[in-house]
Amino acid sequence: MSKVKEEELNYKQLRKLIRNLDFEKKVTLMREIVTESGYRKEFYDYTQGLAKKHRIPKMSEEKLDEFLHKQN
Repeated sequence: MSKVKEEELNYKQLRKLIRNLDFEKKVTLMREIVTESGYRKEFYDYTQGLAKKHRIPKMSEEKLDEFLHKQN
């Protein structure tokens, strides 16, 4: 794996490598990514910005799920 660190990878190459992983390894990789403290804070800030921009009121999880999935 250290060889990967030494080389520059573009998005297509990275996507291809990840697609070749089995399901359990993909899940492990996703967990490692989302447990990074910076990722969670940035994601929270981003979603809060979207909520303000689109004037989405604060809702319970159930109401938010209903709001996001309702058919127009």
